[in-house]
Amino acid sequence: MKQFNIKVGSPSNYWSDFEGELCVYGFLKWQNSDSIRLLSDKITSFTWDYINLSQKYGIAIPVKTFQSMYHFETEYFHYKSKFEDERQHNPLFFIQILNDNWLFPSVLFVSSTEQPKKIICIEPLLELEEAKGKRIFHSSSMPLKVELDIGTKAIQLSYYLDNDIFNSWIDNKKTKRDPEIGGKNCWVDNSELAYLNTPRLNSFLRDLKKLCFEYGATEFEFEDLGLNDFCEDGVMFKGEVVYYEDIVDMLPPEHRIVSL
Repeated sequence: MKQFNIKVGSPSNYWSDFEGELCVYGFLKWQNSDSIRLLSDKITSFTWDYINLSQKYGIAIPVKTFQSMYHFETEYFHYKSKFEDERQHNPLFFIQILNDNWLFPSVLFVSSTEQPKKIICIEPLLELEEAKGKRIFHSSSMPLKVELDIGTKAIQLSYYLDNDIFNSWIDNKKTKRDPEIGGKNCWVDNSELAYLNTPRLNSFLRDLKKLCFEYGATEFEFEDLGLNDFCEDGVMFKGEVVYYEDIVDMLPPEHRIVSL
């Protein structure tokens, strides 16, 4: 029988990505001419709303800073003018590029006693500040990736996650290698950090779907390739999806990083 009682000082030291072997995908699709035209005509408004949503919950936030929608549009149109190929005119790509790195920082508590950090990579654990002026070669280990694929016959926004940082319990290659834990049928308790991070992820994913459908998306698909405790609505605690608004009033002030 599995034992779920191993507490460690820094559970984030055991966070791991699964290199695509275990992962989840969510797909929001625009699949007819009317829906494609609606999003295409309002793509900057959609992106600005996405920026505000991601910053609200601290999930997959932009690496660029914009003071207003006008500022964002000005910078984006300048960026577009550099490319004749319309495939380069992707606003979500634009807001996530820093020094030729494609980054998706998420504001995460890596310790319950420290301020949250803008994490861009799980293995190794890297903060956004560490990417400035550098090339980062660990893009596959990002906390959550959100992409927009713009085609002439369809548009698709997808999110992708292949790690266990949002789970209450951790059982991975790191726990198996640890001589104090590995081989003893024990999982590391990550519930304290998950309680601070996961409800924000769940609220972000829920509101991301709402945003896409408001801008004409016609379909949502979810695929779980083996990650524990995931469903199409997010990550479950004991079989239930908990949203940020469900727990925010119970958090101490230093852990309330979202204004509702």
